[in-house]
Amino acid sequence: MLVGALGLACTAITGEFSEVVGILYTGPGAPRVEEQDTLTLTAVALGIDGEVLPDVPVIWRILEPDTAAPAFTLDSLTGLVTGILAGTGRVQGIADGLRTNTITVTVLAVPDSIAGVEPTTVTVAEAETESPSLVAAVYDVSPTGQATPVSGRPVRFTIVEPVAGTPEASQVAIGLPGQPVGTDSLSVTATSISGGLALATVRRAGDVQPDSAVVEAVALTSAGGVIPGTPARFVVRFVTN
Repeated sequence: MLVGALGLACTAITGEFSEVVGILYTGPGAPRVEEQDTLTLTAVALGIDGEVLPDVPVIWRILEPDTAAPAFTLDSLTGLVTGILAGTGRVQGIADGLRTNTITVTVLAVPDSIAGVEPTTVTVAEAETESPSLVAAVYDVSPTGQATPVSGRPVRFTIVEPVAGTPEASQVAIGLPGQPVGTDSLSVTATSISGGLALATVRRAGDVQPDSAVVEAVALTSAGGVIPGTPARFVVRFVTN
């Protein structure tokens, strides 16, 4: 999405029109960045014929913060945004007296704690093929120790026992509740919902299952990296003849 600011720029000293007639913002209309991560806002000054003026800098500024604590820092010369705390803030680019439209930057909370919601040991009855839901909760812990549930975050559930590649591992599979198992039968990625909860289930995948399966759940960054911290751990027990 392109957000532009077009108009004539008049110099304060001479009253003559300068060559800059507009600014074109070339980034996303609603930029988002995670805590402790960065993104760069980009915009260019335009001349009378719509040509880009590379020698005219666009200076960035933060408008009045939406919260008492700033959600991010902004380098006025490079447009580099560094996320600090979950929240939003409004910014604007300026070139030769012209301004871009107001741009709202959102900083996303990165969960730094994950825990299994009881019961963390569940049983698959002999007549059942799918376990009750395994529920992991992801939280963002503030410097004061307050834990806030984080929704919309990826959580990866992986069967770690039986070990991948063994005959026993081919007899179990993991997936999202009520949905088909994906291409990786031992791992699935869920998205946390309201309350920071992410769900997965373990299924029977053959005639003979191991007595139990162990599942670990880890929270992920948007890029797929594992967020530091102890994974949540679940045990699924199978009832057989």
